[in-house]
Amino acid sequence: MRKNPFQPVYDACNLRDPQDKVENLPAWPTHVDLELTNNCNFRCLMCAQRVPLRNKAKGFMAEPVFERLVSELKGPAIPVRVIGWGEPTLHPDWLRFVDQAKQAGLMVHFCTNGGLIDRAQMRALVDMGLESMKFSFQGVDRKSFREMRNRDYFDQLRAKVRAFSELRGDRPLPFLHISTTITYESADQVRAFRREMSEYADLVTVGRTFFDTVDPDQGDFTDSEKELLARLMPKESVVKRHPKFCPEVFDKLTVNWDGTVSACCRDFDNLMLAGDLKSESLQECWVSERMEGYRRLLAQRKYQALALCRTCYDYMGLSLPGLQET
Repeated sequence: MRKNPFQPVYDACNLRDPQDKVENLPAWPTHVDLELTNNCNFRCLMCAQRVPLRNKAKGFMAEPVFERLVSELKGPAIPVRVIGWGEPTLHPDWLRFVDQAKQAGLMVHFCTNGGLIDRAQMRALVDMGLESMKFSFQGVDRKSFREMRNRDYFDQLRAKVRAFSELRGDRPLPFLHISTTITYESADQVRAFRREMSEYADLVTVGRTFFDTVDPDQGDFTDSEKELLARLMPKESVVKRHPKFCPEVFDKLTVNWDGTVSACCRDFDNLMLAGDLKSESLQECWVSERMEGYRRLLAQRKYQALALCRTCYDYMGLSLPGLQET
């Protein structure tokens, strides 16, 4: 069985309680999330990107911003996850950027919806020694995927997962992760999805879809999408319970496409900024007064004090009979 090279990074996020981390903050985050773009090729029904952005424009990361980040991360060898509020393979230089990060000695995780990546690009990721690859699904079958993604692409994505697994062959890396979230899907459907995906992937995770970040009366929703939201929102099955503690502000930073640095991976509209790489180093952002303020609030579980935290739930760790633990 392949081991997830990022697992020690994730485990480190749970070693100490939040108050101890406030008082004894490490010199660097355990890892950094990197958003190459917040543009996307899908129009997912539940995505916060479907509502109007007020503070953050759409765009693609410029090479000087990327190079400055990699230059700072390579000394302490901080792992990077290429993820964010868009599809990274839309960036014209995404494959070259990933290769540059690898050449700098960084451990890299790459997340994609799979809609654009081709066989040659997947082979390149395998050959360059990518540590971890995640294909993001929605739902667990063709119908539920199409509802949420607004695109009939479930079967094609399954084929790409199989192709990636074949290209990897017997190599120990990349670690292959399949993730999805569900709304109303049955236990039998979840089990069938897990069973099939486990033939190719090293890890299959099933979480819960929630709709708190979208408003059918705002954004660019069509009439048919509004009707679908009206049917699906009452079926939302996530238990709205906050996590025990927030790993984001204590362990990680998110670098947005424009060089702004956010305290939270859910920050789709620059609501919890920690700084800006155009005028500060990443380490300065890590120890900034704004980050310290976020940490103090969340160490005391004052979720209502921060707009993003009010609707942040433990959608992956929930244990609901017959579904989440199937």
